[in-house]
Amino acid sequence: MIYIRTCAYNAEKTLERTIKSVLNQTYQEFEYHILDNGSTDKTREILCEYARRDKRIISYFNHKNRDFMENPDFWNLSRRIPEDSYFCILDADDFYEITFFEEMLQFVTDNQLDMAACGTIFRNGETGVSMGEIVLPENVVIGTPGKLDACLPQIYWNLRQVWGKLYTAKVAKSRYETELPEWWPSYGGDTVNVLECAKKANRFGVYARGLHNYSISMKSTSYRWAADRAVADVILYEKAVDFLEQKCGRVSQENRNFLFLVYCNALHDTLNVLVRSPISLEEQLSVIRDVVSHDVTKQMFAVDSGKGRIEEEKTKLQKEIVDWLKLHEKEYGKDTLENVMAIYSQINPDFPQFVWKEHLEWYLGKMPQVIEKLTLCKYGDAVDFLEEFLVKKEDAPSFAVQLAQTLAALLQRQEDYIRYSKLLIEGLIKCKEYPQAEEELTQWEAILPEDGELAQLRRLLSKKTGRVCHE
Repeated sequence: MIYIRTCAYNAEKTLERTIKSVLNQTYQEFEYHILDNGSTDKTREILCEYARRDKRIISYFNHKNRDFMENPDFWNLSRRIPEDSYFCILDADDFYEITFFEEMLQFVTDNQLDMAACGTIFRNGETGVSMGEIVLPENVVIGTPGKLDACLPQIYWNLRQVWGKLYTAKVAKSRYETELPEWWPSYGGDTVNVLECAKKANRFGVYARGLHNYSISMKSTSYRWAADRAVADVILYEKAVDFLEQKCGRVSQENRNFLFLVYCNALHDTLNVLVRSPISLEEQLSVIRDVVSHDVTKQMFAVDSGKGRIEEEKTKLQKEIVDWLKLHEKEYGKDTLENVMAIYSQINPDFPQFVWKEHLEWYLGKMPQVIEKLTLCKYGDAVDFLEEFLVKKEDAPSFAVQLAQTLAALLQRQEDYIRYSKLLIEGLIKCKEYPQAEEELTQWEAILPEDGELAQLRRLLSKKTGRVCHE
């Protein structure tokens, strides 16, 4: 017997299609549990009509949306089914191909599986038109740690969604249902539950057929901002690591890099949702600061995997953040600059040695391109922007010249380093910072005693300080 669970909220446009996809299955031994989760449209009427027609449909009705205490038997169905039965979840806007039950049961039986997933066909939530599919080229069965270790990147997508799966009662009981731990994420809970089931499974597999249809909707929680969404990304990464450690006894570097890639892509999505959210700029900056400051993010940024995909995605993520910061630079106030500085410093830990916090506002107003290039470690481009500015501006502050000098040294541009050092001395004299100018000039005179430009700077300094210049 297969027990199916569907939670429907304002699903009048899709629920009938979902129900029919179950009732028309080629395998007919099932019991279908459907909850109207406090809908305000005709969902309740549709459910009542189908429950009247087919006694295998067990209906539940909530007065309030997402109140787990109204119908605990519905939510805890996975823990109530008989030991020799199966469990699956179908969203109210998704549907099965008519052979889903038959083919998945055969796959499970043939391979002695505790859990099985199939491929998914993605459809436009408004039109129903196919938008592509994710289906493996061949069946994959995981029965040993070595097999999981080798196949994780190939099958991990199938471990992230609760739908498109068939669970034995044994593993279905591992799901978190109404009693959730304090750390439970507002986003990605399905992934946690699938991993919990996979932990309990002796064998699980992915069937190379697209038997589940998923409707893409912008109303999904994937596209809505929640205060702890960034925290949820970390939780999902940690749960995946925990899953591998439990099943394989370790996490190989290849799989860790893969999970970093998954985490990086999750941050892409989170940041895209964040910057479109209605929360204030200061709050958004605070979230981004927390994201880039987290140990998992820093570990990901520190991974050196050559020029592979993870490097491409890391660079893309960093650039997305910097571009967004650049877009809002005119809106920064004194209260937000600390967060901005912290974000730059986390993306490039060397950033503070180039730009001091008290100078950041000047750079953002005068040369934001330099900040962008420094953050992305494009030091050659940064010094080129500085060069253009220093040539045009006679009133360049000494810290900007010092930055050019530092970058020239870093890039081993000896002639530029000497030239910027002379510009620095000249600027210090103009700003009447005579002691520092004296110190810099004396050091360079010892290195280049015959240099005519240094001699000219010595005469200028002597004139300004009233000291006699001995040539």
